[in-house]
Amino acid sequence: MKNYLTGLIDSNLFFLSLILFVIVLPLSVALISVVGGLVLLTAILEDTRKAKWERIKQRKIILLIPLIFLLYFVSTLFTLQYNKSFYDVQKTLFYLVFPLAFSMGKEMNSQQKRFVLFSLTISTVSAIIIAIFRWKFTVLENESLTVRDISLVSHIRFGFQLILMIWFWALIMLNNYRLLTKAKRIGILVLITVYIGFLLFQQSLTGIIALVSSAVLFLFYLVTKLSTRKRIPIVILFIALLLAPLIYLYSSINKFYDIEKVNPNSIEKVTINGNQYKHDFSRKMVENGHYVYLYICQKEMKEEWNKIADVKYDSTGVNGYPIRATLIRYLTSKGLRKDAEGVKALTEKDIENIERGIANVIYEKKYSLYPRIYQTIWEYHVYSETGYANNQSFSQRIEFAKAAITIIKDNWLFGVGTGNWKTAFSNAFKENGANIEESNYASSHNQYLNYMVKFGVIGCLFIMFIIIYPVVKTKRYNDQLLMLLLTFMFFANFADSNLETHVGSSFFFFFYCYFLTGPKNYLFLTISNHCCPGNRI
Repeated sequence: MKNYLTGLIDSNLFFLSLILFVIVLPLSVALISVVGGLVLLTAILEDTRKAKWERIKQRKIILLIPLIFLLYFVSTLFTLQYNKSFYDVQKTLFYLVFPLAFSMGKEMNSQQKRFVLFSLTISTVSAIIIAIFRWKFTVLENESLTVRDISLVSHIRFGFQLILMIWFWALIMLNNYRLLTKAKRIGILVLITVYIGFLLFQQSLTGIIALVSSAVLFLFYLVTKLSTRKRIPIVILFIALLLAPLIYLYSSINKFYDIEKVNPNSIEKVTINGNQYKHDFSRKMVENGHYVYLYICQKEMKEEWNKIADVKYDSTGVNGYPIRATLIRYLTSKGLRKDAEGVKALTEKDIENIERGIANVIYEKKYSLYPRIYQTIWEYHVYSETGYANNQSFSQRIEFAKAAITIIKDNWLFGVGTGNWKTAFSNAFKENGANIEESNYASSHNQYLNYMVKFGVIGCLFIMFIIIYPVVKTKRYNDQLLMLLLTFMFFANFADSNLETHVGSSFFFFFYCYFLTGPKNYLFLTISNHCCPGNRI
């Protein structure tokens, strides 16, 4: 083992710094910056100036990426408003750091390049274990901690790391199937299953969309490599992968809009206790097909709830909403009336859920994706009926996108710059009459719209060219893992501005530069390396 590790390291400190970076990537947002700087420092200090200069000349193509950072910097200088910070420039430092580091960093061999990904496997599995531990034990103390909060970094960005690992191990299996023992094949399948399972468990729609989109590309790739006879099952799987999410979504929407029919003229007016119901037919909010604002008797609810619950009726729940509002929605979701009899029908688990701020019995399902889909449909329904978008992820994104389009219409060629986009968005929200509180104002959760807001169509196309051209120039489009990375990030960027987040930009540009440099045959275990005799795992 000692000889193996000594041979693997091969006096390559840059290689060690890369291992350290992927270890902290899923574990600590703070350490990402520290170790990212260490990667660059190692590349600068290690080896002779002549050797570094030779590597820079060979890899100069990736030095196009810092031009994006320069674009941010210059735009900020010319458009920065008084008393504003260089926040956007700070967020895009990794556009600069990793291209510089990988342009001069010491060369790695195939085994070292694989080992970096092996190290990320260990750190992502460790991060999953820590997340499960936090979910299992921390939630009891902090009820507001949801499954999307349990990972140590953003659940969306952590999902990208899991997807990359899914495809790395899938390609290792595909390219080296005969070399792997049965036990190792089973181990890889278990590992992939764990990754997919946790991705679903965290209910990250962005991550799931990214995985499915890259899976479509992967199946298309397989079709081109197989004989005609073997293509048939892959084509069937390809079609199923495209249709299954659409069918499931269509079914979920139909289920949501299967709403009870109520006749205002014949609806019951009083409870069995003789108290008056309040029916508000003007408010169309529904839960599980039942109208929320029908069959409400606050007097009976309050009296009965205060008898059985620790958190009283007029208190505020952990989600920041009044308990009475959560109770009304929860009773509706169970098809119960909002009166004494409805409250009496609640179980101890129901009472606990309401006190924790859970507004629908569906959200109790922790191991299902349906609650996340239901929540998105519910948010859109509320938004379409009322225009209300506050504190609703999907609805707010609609308003963010509308504001971005409003800005782009007036500044489509060169954008408004990185120094005053916040002011531009604030003005756009007011111009659009958005029903959203000022504290919730934000930029578009769409990377391409954000680029166009700040730099216009010209700037957006320039950035896309800068990212795509090095792949074409180096012919790295033959790198299966790089193409899968570009595919799932391309689709994920429609749902979030991932390249303008700390973890998102560090993840993408690290692996973008990582795959553009070094040996191309790292996915094949039989390639001999000069430092280590064995290449089987």
